[in-house]
Amino acid sequence: MSMPQPIFVALIGSTAERVYRAKKFFRLSTPGLGPFYLASLESEQSGSIQPLVQLPKNQITIWITLDPESFLAASLQHQVDSLNPRYTRGFYDELLPEPCVLVNIDQSPEESKALLADLAQKITSAWYASS
Repeated sequence: MSMPQPIFVALIGSTAERVYRAKKFFRLSTPGLGPFYLASLESEQSGSIQPLVQLPKNQITIWITLDPESFLAASLQHQVDSLNPRYTRGFYDELLPEPCVLVNIDQSPEESKALLADLAQKITSAWYASS
């Protein structure tokens, strides 16, 4: 059995407060699956949540966004990354066809919680399938 392909996940919101609310429902706890990045559109770091501009370039496989502002920012960053010939989503283009996913955290808390849990499961399944 081969090693699963690396997957880099970013959970991003327009504010650190939104990211803090969402992160408790978004769990990627599979052994071997690396940690995910937490980011906001704010210019200052807030605990474990860093500004979007500090995330690694040409590396994020899937962006989980929490509001329309962060969806737009993640989509633009993905477009920039895609222009680099060294950037690729590889195998994950098939398994996770949308590089940027919007989960509007300000909508129904129960719906957001379920969507975040479902996305975590899809990402974990894709990671296992990549081996």
